[in-house]
Amino acid sequence: MLDEHPFALGLFGLNVSGGITMTSAPGAFELSWESTSRVARQADRLGLDLLVPVARWRGYGGRLNPNGVTYETFTWAAGVAAVTERIVVAATAHAPAVHPVVVAKQAATIAAISGGRFALNAVMGWFTPELDMFGIATKEHADRYRFGDEWMGIIDRLWSSTEPFDHDGASFQLRQAVSEPRPAQRPLVLNAGASPAGVEFTARHADINFATLLDAEQGRALADNITSVAEANGRKVRVMTYGTVVLGDTEADARRRYEEILSAGDSEAARNFMHYLGLNSSSFEAHIAAALEEHFITSGGGLPLVGSAEQVADRLTELYEAGITGFLMGGVPYDGMLERFGAEVLPLLRERGLRM
Repeated sequence: MLDEHPFALGLFGLNVSGGITMTSAPGAFELSWESTSRVARQADRLGLDLLVPVARWRGYGGRLNPNGVTYETFTWAAGVAAVTERIVVAATAHAPAVHPVVVAKQAATIAAISGGRFALNAVMGWFTPELDMFGIATKEHADRYRFGDEWMGIIDRLWSSTEPFDHDGASFQLRQAVSEPRPAQRPLVLNAGASPAGVEFTARHADINFATLLDAEQGRALADNITSVAEANGRKVRVMTYGTVVLGDTEADARRRYEEILSAGDSEAARNFMHYLGLNSSSFEAHIAAALEEHFITSGGGLPLVGSAEQVADRLTELYEAGITGFLMGGVPYDGMLERFGAEVLPLLRERGLRM
């Protein structure tokens, strides 16, 4: 899966209100089954590769409470898998909140529904107000990945084992654990870790590192590091990133639309998001804090691509040349962005050999 094209493309955040933006600009994503399934089918028809949902149990507050209305990701993925034909559909799991025996069974079920088009995005859990809802203490960073390593190891064993097994670990004690049916092939696993512990988790367990980047050079350094650590573990990992795509007839046209998205943004919600990620604005110089806030409003912390079709294709090519081999897109609106992206950007990427 995802090996058909040198550069993979997909959508991010189709299961949450606002998608990956924090704005009330015209076209901001309003969540319904009709809207999410329609855009998913549109992406499928265009030949995109991957849909990744956001696992959110509560929103970020502020004026708009972005991501406050959400569809749970496993049931969402099952539904989307049933109405699409070729695109890979992911579910996102917060490891502390979902037992590995449950995840293994859910994943195998969706793999059966989709004909093997399922991926698991493993998240270690960082949004304290959410974890408080479950009565789960927020772990220290390194402890999250130690927990996740055991959690993912159990899931992998359940996916592959033909016999019941016992497990005695620091966080889980299982007796005669088994899960049937097993997926016909191991589902793709994604993780967004960029810290040393996160990169090590990716190298041990993930097929895709789903990185948050500010530019191609940062991507080059991260991709080189992940590739090196993965190779030391005898594995190969694809590095992808994400952001909102804003297309215009000209750069000025696209920039005007981008400024509409930004000016209608929810700064309080963006600062809340940053706070729980440990990015307190008071820790940065004012211009850096403002730039970070802008990225969270327009792209959920990701890398917005703004310009003409040629300019957006250039940016994607720069990422590819830096070792980033995929991009998950947001849009305001998703369907309008996809229509234009398919008509204007995809042909350029094919000409450049990024898409087949």
